[in-house]
Amino acid sequence: MTALVTADPTGSVAPTTPARRAAAEGARDITPMVIGVVPFGLAIGAAIGATGLGTAEGLASGPVILAGAAQLSTVQMLDSGAAAWVVVASALMINARLLLYSASLAPWFRGAPLRQRLLLAVPVIDQMHFTCVPRFERGDLDRRGRIAYYAGAAAWLCSAWIGTQVVAIVVGAQVPESLGLHVAAPLALAGLLAKSLTDHRSHVAAAVAAVVAVVAVGLPFHSAVLVAMLVGIGAGVVVD
Repeated sequence: MTALVTADPTGSVAPTTPARRAAAEGARDITPMVIGVVPFGLAIGAAIGATGLGTAEGLASGPVILAGAAQLSTVQMLDSGAAAWVVVASALMINARLLLYSASLAPWFRGAPLRQRLLLAVPVIDQMHFTCVPRFERGDLDRRGRIAYYAGAAAWLCSAWIGTQVVAIVVGAQVPESLGLHVAAPLALAGLLAKSLTDHRSHVAAAVAAVVAVVAVGLPFHSAVLVAMLVGIGAGVVVD
């Protein structure tokens, strides 16, 4: 977990990287993250295929929710017959962390048209934040270059995420258990954690958040993750 405070993105930067090249760099830089989420996407797709949900609902859940933990929780609760408001509340609570990522990314696109910023907000997930913010902080991209870099990374990540789910939904329960897809989510999250541990402050924040997540696992609406993130960020601020 890194501090969600970035360098000042408002300074003018001479465009040094063409938009097409910046987009290619974004796709290249997020590829390690793509490799990490593919097994997770397969696991979620297989879970959807094995439930009583229709193919249309399963296929729609990927691009609509676009976050693995919330999507898997939603699918499982819908399959078990949970009330609609409980499903929605749980998904919103799990994805509330994305508000923090949005606040971190938004200044880098200040001045862009509202319509463009709304489109850029769609793929705001963990992998996008941890890939794009460090690249933007290098300061060699103007706003047009940052948008191109972000779009290239998002297009590659989202297409791989949704594509693997489509394949797994079609195969459904036939996916062999020997693939070990049940460990896909922890592995993907472990990769994000390893990438974010860059200094003493982040180590403290991660350790505190881990403890809180375990202690708060029984909180309603799957809110343990959000609570753990907020407490971890608070610990990092105190250490700083």
